[in-house]
Amino acid sequence: MSFSPLWALFVLLGIALALWMTSIQWRSRGGHKGDLWAITVITVPAAVIGGRLDHLIASPGEYFGPDGDPIRAFALWDGGFGFWGALILGVLAAWALTRFQGVKLLPFLDSVAPGLILGQVAGAWGDWIDQRLTLTTVIAESVWNLIGCILLIVIAKRLRFGHGQVFALYLCFFALGRVWLEALRIGAPAAEDARMVVGLPLNVWSAIIALLIGMIWLVASRARHRTPETGVYLREARTLQRRRGRGKHDFEPVGVAPAASGDTRAGAHTDPVGGSVDGSVSVPSGEGVDENGMHSFGFFGAVTSAISIVPDVRGRSREDGRPPSAD
Repeated sequence: MSFSPLWALFVLLGIALALWMTSIQWRSRGGHKGDLWAITVITVPAAVIGGRLDHLIASPGEYFGPDGDPIRAFALWDGGFGFWGALILGVLAAWALTRFQGVKLLPFLDSVAPGLILGQVAGAWGDWIDQRLTLTTVIAESVWNLIGCILLIVIAKRLRFGHGQVFALYLCFFALGRVWLEALRIGAPAAEDARMVVGLPLNVWSAIIALLIGMIWLVASRARHRTPETGVYLREARTLQRRRGRGKHDFEPVGVAPAASGDTRAGAHTDPVGGSVDGSVSVPSGEGVDENGMHSFGFFGAVTSAISIVPDVRGRSREDGRPPSAD
C-alpha cells in the first residue's frame, strides 16, 4: 500500500507540531531555538532512515526473500516505517549533534518529549486517511497522546524533572498506550500485517521493553537528581562560540562566580550553581545569549531580533582602580 499525498501532509504537520512544542520547551530550559533547527537538519532524516530499517528488519521476506525485490527497499513512497527504529536512530543522531555542538543531551531529550507525543497525534490521523487504522483507534490514540503531552509538561514543571526524566516518562506513557491500543487495531490493515512473536504482535513486545527501560531510567534518575540541570550547555560550547564569532552576541558564562579574589579570567569559577562541577555553563533565557535564539543557519533571519549583550568581564577595570595591563 503506497502512501497518499494526504498522509505525507499529516506527517509534515506532525513534524511541525513537534518542532513547535520542542522549541517552546527548549527555550524554557534556557536554550537557543537555533540549536533545535541545527540538530533537526540531521535528526529528521536519520529518523526516516531508522524507521525504514525497522520495517525492513521486521518484514525482510518482502524485499530479500525468494520472491522479494531488494530495490523496493529504497521505495519509501510504497510505505513501511517502524516507530521504534525511527526513535532509536533519531536519538543517536541527536546525541552525536549535541555532543559536537556542546549541548547537553538529557535536557534536550526532555525538551523533545512533549513535542514527540504531540506530533504523533497528526501521524495517527494520517494513518486513518490511508485506511491503516480504524476511526475508533485514531480517536483513542489522539486523546491518549494529547493527555500525555499535557501531563509531561505539567509533571515536569511541578516535580522539577530534568536529567532525561521527562523523556523517560514519555517512554513509559507512550509504551503503555501502545500496549492497550494494539487491542483496538484488530481488523485494521496495520494489525493484519503485524508480525507475531510468541502470540503477541512485535509492536507490543517492543512497547513492553520500552516501558521497562523508561521505568528503570525514571526511578534511577529520580534517586540521584531531584532538581533539573542548572544549564543546558557544556563549557566552551561550539554553538555559543559560533554565535559570538558571527557577532550575534558576546557570550560569557552567566551565574558563574570568580574562582578567587580578583580572578576574573574567563571560565575561572567555583560556584556549583554555575556548573563548575561538571564543566557546564548555566545560560538562562535572555541572559548572555540572543533572546530570540537567532542562529547562523538563518532559519529565522527575517525575524526582528532583540539581542541581549553581556559585557566581557576581562574588559573591566581592575579592583585597584588601574586600567588592565597590556599583557
